[in-house]
Amino acid sequence: MRDKENPEFSDTRLFKNNTASSAAKKLKRREDIEGTLMAISPFIGYILFGLFPMLLSLVVSFTELKSYDITRMKFVGFDNYKTILTSEMFYTSVVNTLYYCLSVPVNMVSALFIANLLTKPLKARGFARTVLFLPSVCSTVGVTLMWTWIYEANYGVINTFLSGIGLPKVGFMTTKEWFMPSVLFLSLWMGGTNIVLMQAALANVDSSLKEAARIDGAREITVFWKITFPGITPTLFYMLIMNLIGAMQEMAIMQVITTNGVGPGYRAVTLTYYLYRMAFTNTATDGLGMGSALSWIVAIAIIIITRINFRLSKKWVNYD
Repeated sequence: MRDKENPEFSDTRLFKNNTASSAAKKLKRREDIEGTLMAISPFIGYILFGLFPMLLSLVVSFTELKSYDITRMKFVGFDNYKTILTSEMFYTSVVNTLYYCLSVPVNMVSALFIANLLTKPLKARGFARTVLFLPSVCSTVGVTLMWTWIYEANYGVINTFLSGIGLPKVGFMTTKEWFMPSVLFLSLWMGGTNIVLMQAALANVDSSLKEAARIDGAREITVFWKITFPGITPTLFYMLIMNLIGAMQEMAIMQVITTNGVGPGYRAVTLTYYLYRMAFTNTATDGLGMGSALSWIVAIAIIIITRINFRLSKKWVNYD
């Protein structure tokens, strides 16, 4: 409203208000643009390096492509999927992958046991925690090469010790019976992250509930199953999901630790390693089309298993 007694003052105030409003709008507009640019950068990165390659692999999975030139794609429909699902090597890789997935419960149980020990008032507990976690931050390839030297058939550390005490040497990487147990032990040695997560979960369990149960005469095993275990089930479920997905995609260890590229009796050929070999090693016979088809089979299997685990988690995971 204009000031009738002092119109000049009224016009000046109106001008200042309009100027301030315009400046505020410009500032807000600039902040919106800056915020949008910051938010859209990872989205663009996902489109370029995530969504586009994923869609391209889906297209390639329905084609025959035995080179890196996508212009040579030849549409073959579901032939790649049919060939894979009827291949003997596919089922061998499934068995090898399921065998390696045994590392998940073994690592979880061992992590729980060790983490429970680390919650006790032990000397050098911090040093032990550091030593146990250290393998997790090391390169998988570097750790595998180290264990390759330890497992080596003729001059490895273990076999040198066995021969020194008069026992026969063991073909950890050259015999079908010992290959996968050796790999499982290697993965167990690298389970430091699980120990840290489990120790944090144990520390967050309400100690007053455990003390009350002990006062009422409950045994330690009862305290564990009735109070401690329900309290750590969310962490156990997280570890189960993440470790199982990782186990189903394991390739690096298998590729590095083998002496002939596939292990004794093809024991090293997991699903992901089989995928890699089809796409990049056996390009002339299988090619990128076959590799892409297998990648989608593996992805669908992981999704289904994960969904089943989420359904089953309602029966045993306690979030209270």
